[in-house]
Amino acid sequence: MPPSRVVGPYARTLWDAAHAEGVPPADLVRALGQDAPGEQDVPVAAYLALLQRALAHAGPGFGWRLGQSVKPTTYGVNGILLLACPTLGEALARVLRFESLVHDLGRSSFARHGDTVEYAWRNDWAGHPAADALAESVFSGIQTCAQWLVGQPIAGFGLEFMHRRDDATAQAIAQASGARVRWGCAAHRAVFPAALLDLPIPQANKALLPLLQRHADELLQARHPRESGTVAQVRQCISGRLGQGAVKLADVARDLNLSTRTLQRRLAEAGVAYQALLDATRHELACHYLATSAMPIAEVGYLLGYQEPTAFHHAFKQWQGQGPGQYRAQARPAGAG
Repeated sequence: MPPSRVVGPYARTLWDAAHAEGVPPADLVRALGQDAPGEQDVPVAAYLALLQRALAHAGPGFGWRLGQSVKPTTYGVNGILLLACPTLGEALARVLRFESLVHDLGRSSFARHGDTVEYAWRNDWAGHPAADALAESVFSGIQTCAQWLVGQPIAGFGLEFMHRRDDATAQAIAQASGARVRWGCAAHRAVFPAALLDLPIPQANKALLPLLQRHADELLQARHPRESGTVAQVRQCISGRLGQGAVKLADVARDLNLSTRTLQRRLAEAGVAYQALLDATRHELACHYLATSAMPIAEVGYLLGYQEPTAFHHAFKQWQGQGPGQYRAQARPAGAG
């Protein structure tokens, strides 16, 4: 089993927040065991040691202030994918899908109960001295993330924490969040009106996601210069939908204003099966990302529509005859970052 880790950009947010609050750089290096985080993963133990050092220096409310420091780049490529969601509810659902790609600190879940929604977070490091601030930072990050997605303040919700109330921290969180906060509860959770899930993300239809998708389209067009008609259109639709979950024939047909049956017939006339086209597109893009980028393998799989890393590994081995890690090692020159 791989060691627990936090992706570099997520750890860098903590480093920057601690530095901004005056934690001496030498203390940061000593706690983390290295200089400022880059793109490489950081062990969870080092991340928590850094958080503990920052708390000792920055005082009450630092966990919440840390969450207020998040930005799209905190989540790596996944932050770009969030910006492609049309509503806050779909963005939250995507957070659940990519959380394991960002860190091994805990896991989120959310459930709708009539007119309310409960967003819960399981802290997998509850025994650590910095565990309370870690949970606070996660919920602050979710609120901050939601606010920059929808472009407006989000308040008036309820927050519940499992740990006991610390007066100074409680006052800082209540003032900063605008939430009703309860302490010593059965779970870490936020409770808010379900109507918030329908809030639109104003920038969702602009060119935000396709920093990667545009690159993918250009790559596919370069590799298939003579492809035209339905096959080219389907390949482009597949590329545009990758990273948003399963890429179904019915969805592609709807994108092209065709019935599923008509699209199937046109592909058959071109001598191409939909599943073969989907697999070929994923295969080409997988090889490209593995060979030319430093994205973690799990993120590559996610961008290609695989919710579980094991499913991507299995598919890639079927396509290529070797696992993605072995392919990357052979495809990239020695010393490539």
